[in-house]
Amino acid sequence: MTRTKLAALVLVCACAFSACFQWTEDSQGNLQSVGLPGVPIWKSSTPPPALTPTELGFTPEEAAKVGGLVLVEPPTPPARAYRYRYYSAANNNCQTDLKKLLAAREQNRKLADEEIQPLFEAYLAEITRMAEAVDKL
Repeated sequence: MTRTKLAALVLVCACAFSACFQWTEDSQGNLQSVGLPGVPIWKSSTPPPALTPTELGFTPEEAAKVGGLVLVEPPTPPARAYRYRYYSAANNNCQTDLKKLLAAREQNRKLADEEIQPLFEAYLAEITRMAEAVDKL
């Protein structure tokens, strides 16, 4: 083994042992990300599989009442965990809740556009005024 390879191996081991290297796994042990703490170099493109109610601590009796679709919400930064909404088998409102969330997101997008439009028009007017001033020079 050459000195370069040995030095690289020692450097990798030192980083791993000094907490300069981090990886995350889902509940099934699948690799989710690799990199420095807080700065992943690689992230899995597939979300972790949904946890079963018994894996979340539900008793078997409570888990038997849960059924149907599960609403999975992706993480909102800075959070890194997916949120799962489980519904009772007798009253599964997953699709209704999803429609509500999508409608709220669209409403927020429209509000943001309404707030940005006047700022954009003012910016455009200022650029036009500056361009006219430069033309007069």
